[in-house]
Amino acid sequence: SSAQPRNGLISPPLLQPAAVRNTPLFLQYLTAQLHQQVPGGLVLWYDSVVQSGQLKWQDELNDQNRVFFDSCDGFFTNYNWREDHLQRMVAQAGERLADVYVGVDVFARSNVVGGRFDTDKSLELIRKHGFSAALFAPGWVYECLEKSDFFQNQDKFWSLLERFLPTHSICSLPFVTSFCLGLGTRRVCYGKEQAVGPWYHPSAQETQPLFGEHKLAGDSRGWVKTHCCLTDAWHGGSSLLLRGLIPPEVDSVAVRLFSLHIPVPPKVFLSMVYKFEGSTDVQVALELTTGDASSCHVGGMLVLNETGSRHSPRPLRVPPTRLARWASSCGQQLSGGWIQRCYEVNLRGCLLQDLLVSFSRPPGSREEESFICRLGEIQVVDASSLLAPLPRVQNVTISQIRWLPLITGSEGLPTRLLLSCTLHWSYLLLRARCFRIHCWKRTGSSSSVAESPETEKPTFLGLAFANQYRVVDLAVEAAGFGQDGRVEFLVEPVPREGFLVPQAEWGKAVLLFSVPQ
Repeated sequence: SSAQPRNGLISPPLLQPAAVRNTPLFLQYLTAQLHQQVPGGLVLWYDSVVQSGQLKWQDELNDQNRVFFDSCDGFFTNYNWREDHLQRMVAQAGERLADVYVGVDVFARSNVVGGRFDTDKSLELIRKHGFSAALFAPGWVYECLEKSDFFQNQDKFWSLLERFLPTHSICSLPFVTSFCLGLGTRRVCYGKEQAVGPWYHPSAQETQPLFGEHKLAGDSRGWVKTHCCLTDAWHGGSSLLLRGLIPPEVDSVAVRLFSLHIPVPPKVFLSMVYKFEGSTDVQVALELTTGDASSCHVGGMLVLNETGSRHSPRPLRVPPTRLARWASSCGQQLSGGWIQRCYEVNLRGCLLQDLLVSFSRPPGSREEESFICRLGEIQVVDASSLLAPLPRVQNVTISQIRWLPLITGSEGLPTRLLLSCTLHWSYLLLRARCFRIHCWKRTGSSSSVAESPETEKPTFLGLAFANQYRVVDLAVEAAGFGQDGRVEFLVEPVPREGFLVPQAEWGKAVLLFSVPQ
């Protein structure tokens, strides 16, 4: 009989007795194979079919479906549960409480505890009993609410769930983010507009802050709110907008952006690219918190209070010569009105815990201060990594070549061609933010060793986030008789630390072509 869809999942209405007997064995086999082929992969059984083979949603783990739970990594319950279902499941799950994923329909269809902006009510009960959660259709925020308010509604939805969700800390350096969402109304590269028009590239998304709002404790009216904004960008398509208020009774307000869990090297450099909206004398700075390790020693920093572990890094005033490429823009006004500040911190035996941005009132002012600040980029970099030479793009190859005529001349021969091909190269991906692909196109003499026109600016083709790039329908002038056509492709690495790599160090590959004889 045919399968019946339910809330986007397809469940068979009835399994034959033989199929029911074989299903646990199949689940065991599937689970073992998945673990072997995809480390970290999970097989979850959805609460639909019971051990008799009938389609009966139970809204819980019980004796009628436990055989499937015992044969795979976990169990995904249906959504129409109440707290008594959870109470019964505690005994059923035993030591595998976390392997039971209690279903939550964000659309709040049928008889559910909470959905939509009340989804936190469901999460609260689930966490109370120690289970995992399976959020179904969080696209409700986009599908059912005003599209123009999507970012604000998205922040509101997830902030309500924040206390019930695990925080994934940043665990390695370098840590670099421009807050790009992987989309935008234009594309910007280090403050310079690269292309105008909407774009979307999931691989371009960079790490987003987890903490969207901070209010001062007690009766103070101070606050800071953050949200992603497509209006302006330093690199990519978006930036982080911070709005806040410094009340008269305090000197500063701060918001935690990222949780860190990094045993730090002896020296760390930090960088922040920012600009204020409108005229203001409010000052902005990066701050770090360190763990409670008894051996932690902090040097080269101003400790904000003697009992805490929150520190303001010392500005990096005169960078060493070998760091000149990284620090060349520190303290300067950049393209688009952006400003870059660089900091250094000397640590020994410490664990970085949090990264914050603080806003301080102007010296001597006791007035209420409001501000709007835009963050374009934050970097936390191991100083030793800036002393090592940058790797080079190597072994650039051209394959899967296809030519199509675009314009045909009076003699029936094409005068313009469309070229499609695939570029491959070697580079350690962990060291690159992305790759910018360029080309030169020229026709001329039959010399196959013609030099590239170094004084000309190459044509930018696009971005790659892997060691390959597909060129599609690139318009090229056809070569005349006795001439070679030449297309030179250039692969520019964009290091995570934000260096601009000189063109002489880009990877290159040349494609020569001629008219068939």
